[in-house]
Amino acid sequence: MKLRLPQCILLLATTLTAVSAEPPWRSLFNGRDLTGWKIVGPATKASAVVENGELVGHMIRGTPEHTFFCTDEKFGDFILEVDCYQTGGFNTGVLIRCIDTPTTASVRLHGYQMKVDPSTTRQWTGGIFDDYGKNWLWLQTLAANDRGRTAYKFNEWARFRIEALGRVIKIWVNGIPTAHLLDDKYTRGPIAFKIHSFPAAGNVEHEKNLIRWKNIRILTTDLARYAQPMDLPALPRDPTQTVLPKP
Repeated sequence: MKLRLPQCILLLATTLTAVSAEPPWRSLFNGRDLTGWKIVGPATKASAVVENGELVGHMIRGTPEHTFFCTDEKFGDFILEVDCYQTGGFNTGVLIRCIDTPTTASVRLHGYQMKVDPSTTRQWTGGIFDDYGKNWLWLQTLAANDRGRTAYKFNEWARFRIEALGRVIKIWVNGIPTAHLLDDKYTRGPIAFKIHSFPAAGNVEHEKNLIRWKNIRILTTDLARYAQPMDLPALPRDPTQTVLPKP
């Protein structure tokens, strides 16, 4: 079947529109080594490695509070997507817009942290708290979000999406909305994945616990176009939450 010239032009325009609609994602991890990343905190090589194209954190006894995979690059507004697989009781999270503290500080990064929760009772994966120094403060929990609490499946790959546009932070877990925060304390900084502390006297069996990250990609341009609507209300910090000291 031959197409007339106007039909060809229309088909070409439609094709170009479809191609241009694809978000310009940029990979943050090459799957081979830690190029573009650094380990923040005195981690050993055994506690943070690359395996099978994945960033892998191991709970090794003696890992201090806290150790992180951290990007060299800093980001202000962005949309981030990443896959995560958690085994055992590995307590972890994604920090965004991090502030680097002095090298003498016991906790080297502060920022917003999206929680990856190993709990089978609380189930607050996708919630967000202010992680700073020796304390943390929950900004949005999932206590009233039953749909969000069941979005994360333990011992399965999960897809996280974090949108940080100005003071608006939105989080999805496996496509289900879990947090919609209005806050402006942190505005720009690296992205980091936490490797939780493990005391030297801890149970050696816990060294089998792993956290795996892959398919790490980011958008930094034309964000309003690619931002997704969310049916959770946008809320400021929860004033009922109290500051909790870290152990």
